[in-house]
Amino acid sequence: MPSKTKYNLVDDGHDLRIPLHNEDAFQHGICFEAKYVGSLDVPRPNSRVEIVAAMRRIRYEFKAKNIKKKKVSIMVSVDGVKVILKKKKKLLLLQKKEWTW
Repeated sequence: MPSKTKYNLVDDGHDLRIPLHNEDAFQHGICFEAKYVGSLDVPRPNSRVEIVAAMRRIRYEFKAKNIKKKKVSIMVSVDGVKVILKKKKKLLLLQKKEWTW
């Protein structure tokens, strides 16, 4: 049966077993850009259904309150996960000017 996605068997770009990042990158941390919707503590979920229900609950509350999504950077490393709130570019430029004084 032919596959739906045709790709070169020699090309390793689609191979999920080959890691995208080397070992040193995990020590320093890998950064992902995302939009933060919310968080909810799920005490020891027993199944995937509980996790999905918590995610839907967060999304529903977010839409009901009509809150704007916040741009964040998620840093994943061996030390843990950090969520860093991104600032506006104009605000960063003003802060840089103040720092140089």
